[in-house]
Amino acid sequence: LIKTHELLPSRNYILGYHPHGIFCFGAFCNFGTEATGFSEKFPGIKPSLATLAGNFRLPVLRDYLMSGGEKLREVLESSICPVNRNSMDYLLSCNGTGNAVVIVVGGAAESLQCAPGMNSVTLKNRKGFVKLALQKGSDLVPVYSFGENDAYKQVFFEEGTCWRALQRRLQKILGFAPCLFYGSSWGIVPFCNPITTIGEVCLH
Repeated sequence: LIKTHELLPSRNYILGYHPHGIFCFGAFCNFGTEATGFSEKFPGIKPSLATLAGNFRLPVLRDYLMSGGEKLREVLESSICPVNRNSMDYLLSCNGTGNAVVIVVGGAAESLQCAPGMNSVTLKNRKGFVKLALQKGSDLVPVYSFGENDAYKQVFFEEGTCWRALQRRLQKILGFAPCLFYGSSWGIVPFCNPITTIGEVCLH
């Protein structure tokens, strides 16, 4: 996690994170854990990693996310929360200052474009987080993780094929895109490539 700008505890922030990758390793490690020393780099800032509300409905994943959140709150006052209006309103309006909400802007659509060496960002028709920042008086911080797309290799289906249409359909139904990917060991373990996350200068 590379720090390029101070985040003031007297302000609230929305961190627009790219790219999604397959599993958002960079976002989770940097803002959902203390693996890269977030609290030391940004004292007084409480990160909240926003994820699909559907993740909290899946029994095993829900318990994992909530247990991690409890441990994080003890150390860092951070949390993993659903990316919905109620959560955003609370964190940016009712929870004081020093809050940093991390939103993976590209979402499922961006995950379908991830491949090693490729830097593709999905931003068109995804300006809701900018509107939210204006409404809440929060600062925007663009964040990019170099190497996120190198964790796995994905099998691409051409636009217009039945498989691609199925991916798009399931994306609308489930909220996430079912990607066909593989890693190093047994196809599940990610390739051993570094992920470097950089936040740019805040936009007031």
